[in-house]
Amino acid sequence: MKRRHLSVVMAITVLVIASCTGKNSDSGVNASRNTSVAGSEAVLNEQLQKKIGAWVKPGVECYGIVVGYFSDGSTIGKPVKCKVMTVKPDKVKLKTIESVSLLEGEGCDKMGLAYGDTWWEEEGDLFKTLDEADTYLKEKGWKRR
Repeated sequence: MKRRHLSVVMAITVLVIASCTGKNSDSGVNASRNTSVAGSEAVLNEQLQKKIGAWVKPGVECYGIVVGYFSDGSTIGKPVKCKVMTVKPDKVKLKTIESVSLLEGEGCDKMGLAYGDTWWEEEGDLFKTLDEADTYLKEKGWKRR
């Protein structure tokens, strides 16, 4: 009985030591991963690079497009001022720094984006200036109200 008790205590001790050692090595791995990610910049893939350009970097303010498609076939678009949060090869994460509503009026305030909303831009509809965004909307034939 004493041998069995001693074996159980030894097994538990080994498990506790192994789990403590595992936590230390995991946190070391995570710390090195965070350092390497923070120190490197993602580069857009070739398709997005051609459409957007090389100016997109975390922290840059720019303009995205909010688009509403309606059942009658009409489309309304407006630019929204945003900030680049993250750049990945195939998409850019943006956060709005202004609120934009496609349809003004009572009950229509939900059609648009609110301050602080985030989204992943995958099509590359990003512009450095408001004028560039407006020009794009006009070329597409989308009304801007």
